[in-house]
Amino acid sequence: MIRNRSSWPQVASAFAIGLGAGAALGLLFAPQSGEDTRERIRSSAQDGVDELSDRGKTVIRRVRKNMADAKDYVSDVADSAENAFRDARNTASTS
Repeated sequence: MIRNRSSWPQVASAFAIGLGAGAALGLLFAPQSGEDTRERIRSSAQDGVDELSDRGKTVIRRVRKNMADAKDYVSDVADSAENAFRDARNTASTS
């Protein structure tokens, strides 16, 4: 923080000079034009969206497969339970 209020013009001037120098160096050493940079950002964002969409589709396929497998397993267990019940009932009725 500035302790001496009479030095604030010097601090403001130094800040303005630094800001101007930074902006000038940024323009001077910029690797691409603004249009190219915006296109690169847009392309990268679209690639990210596409990758996320592909991963989402992969997850959905896996979930559907696992649900189908679980449904088959539950069906097999239900059939086994039904057969066990019938066998137990037949055994009980013949005893």
